[in-house]
Amino acid sequence: MSRVEIKQALIAIEVLNTTDSRAAYRAGLWSNLPDKVRRDVEESQAQADRGETVSHAEAMELVRSYRARYLCKA
Repeated sequence: MSRVEIKQALIAIEVLNTTDSRAAYRAGLWSNLPDKVRRDVEESQAQADRGETVSHAEAMELVRSYRARYLCKA
């Protein structure tokens, strides 16, 4: 992940963690995000609103599976 992508991810996390959606707009965070990041955040929020979520345990299993498959090959 590049420095720019890390910064974008941190901004997205800050936007997602705010309880006041107007705060993100006032801070200029939302408008500074790339279009793709904004679309991805909006889709994520819509999925959560529809109840399309997984538990923390399921998410961790997906991460472990990904790591075992792609990162830990010798």
